[in-house]
Amino acid sequence: MSDNQEQKPEAGPGDANSEYIKLKVVGNDSNEIHFRVKMTTQMGKLKKSYSDRVGVPMTSLRFLFDGKRINDDETPKQVN
Repeated sequence: MSDNQEQKPEAGPGDANSEYIKLKVVGNDSNEIHFRVKMTTQMGKLKKSYSDRVGVPMTSLRFLFDGKRINDDETPKQVN
């Protein structure tokens, strides 16, 4: 079972601590889960946290940003 996911950065205006970023993970069923991660956090860690929360295997997930697949070793800083 393949479960395509899309992540969108949500940097609010005037964020005091720009080291962190808010990410919204949207599932195929349109459910949204929000995460606050450091700009240097690897996406594999986020994927693991998401898979634990929704109860699906990590191997069945694909994270996308603007239609481009995000690798587990990439960080928000590299993707943006």
